[in-house]
Amino acid sequence: MLDFSHIPSQYPNADIQVFCGYGNNVSESLQTWVKPRGKSMCHIFAVGAGGRGGTGVIGANSTAAGGGGGGSGGQVTLKMPLHLLPNVLYVCAPLSGNSVATYVLLHPDTAVPAAIRLVQVNYGAPGGNASGATAGTAGVEATAVSGSNMPLGYGWVQVSLAGQPGTVGGTTVDGSNLLLPTSGLVITGGTGGGGLGAAGLATKGGRISASGSNILPTTTYPPGGTATTPPGPPESGSNALPGGLFYYGGRGGGSTHGSATGAGLVQSSGGDGAPGCGGGGTGGALTGSSAGTVGQGGPGLVIITCW
Repeated sequence: MLDFSHIPSQYPNADIQVFCGYGNNVSESLQTWVKPRGKSMCHIFAVGAGGRGGTGVIGANSTAAGGGGGGSGGQVTLKMPLHLLPNVLYVCAPLSGNSVATYVLLHPDTAVPAAIRLVQVNYGAPGGNASGATAGTAGVEATAVSGSNMPLGYGWVQVSLAGQPGTVGGTTVDGSNLLLPTSGLVITGGTGGGGLGAAGLATKGGRISASGSNILPTTTYPPGGTATTPPGPPESGSNALPGGLFYYGGRGGGSTHGSATGAGLVQSSGGDGAPGCGGGGTGGALTGSSAGTVGQGGPGLVIITCW
């Protein structure tokens, strides 16, 4: 879980409450927001949970592809007068991988009928599992919400965005790279794992590329293994900028070496996504490798700021 201690609970003229990654379903996830005194406006920033990465294959050279990266959740921002809101709201910002949307509700009804939804943000889909030499597919992005999804709050929405898909795994090559979104989305999908190539070779997991950006970083490639060492450790998502303005997804793992033995026979795990982001897929691995774990998609996140 990322550290949100850099977001204070209060500025001199603002009240900021953060809800992130709690519970596996709506009934477990609901947390209470209480309207602060002495404020007049409310801003809500919310993202849906990201999808996990897909599994890579453990098999023979050139027939062990990498898993796909998970799709990101959607994103919604809303601003409205505080006096229009009730004294208590109920927030569902779930853990990833549970097919649960992120909500801000006017009533703690776990059936979440549309009539009580102030905010809804959809979740991303998992990356596809590889099969033999067929790479795992890219996880599908969350769809953008409309007025029918959140009728109470949609008239106050500033932005409602679809998520970003993950990337496909590699067949016998590196996992596919991911370019940063240009829609205003501040979260990303996850990348695919590298596929196992011919004997004597190892491939890399996909990286996140900030082409043309002088501020947002381009990540390194998750490395493949050597004959006697396993692929590099999983590369998880992070805050890409100070203050949490932009979040990165998990990267796919590199493949084992095509002639791996002993300590080199370890399948790489995918990296976990930051809030709202997709997880990375596992890399392809030579027969006899111990299995890695897919990267988990990032949790839902809701930040409510009043001033």
